[in-house]
Amino acid sequence: MESKYEKLISGIEMEEIFLSSVKYKRSGTPDPEKYPEVRVSFTPEKASYKQKGNQLEVRQKFIFLLDEFEDGDQKPHKLFELKGEYALTYRSEAKMDDELFELFKARNIPVNLQPYIRELVQSSLTRVGLPPFTLPVLKIKR
Repeated sequence: MESKYEKLISGIEMEEIFLSSVKYKRSGTPDPEKYPEVRVSFTPEKASYKQKGNQLEVRQKFIFLLDEFEDGDQKPHKLFELKGEYALTYRSEAKMDDELFELFKARNIPVNLQPYIRELVQSSLTRVGLPPFTLPVLKIKR
């Protein structure tokens, strides 16, 4: 599988990337006295692909949550939720299959999307009057 992956990576080029859908909502006002703990979660969700000739079209959904918690309580008080989907188009002569896509979506799609998602999270938080949050450095383990 690694040799198939190396062949794919050596010949792939990104042609286009765009935000195909986004929805965000501020649900509350930060209250550090009542909710001293804030938790952030970022989760890539469903990813899918279609190959048409030498074009590979990928869709990647994601969700970003910002929640507050009372001391010792595990029930979140939701502050902010952002859901979206990016569309990525690549050019490649290599044939994609489900097993190869699992590697590609774990190793390459996050690297390609990170700058776009980071900017989207920061600007969306600012638009709803919350302080911006910088997503941490992406660390992909092999």
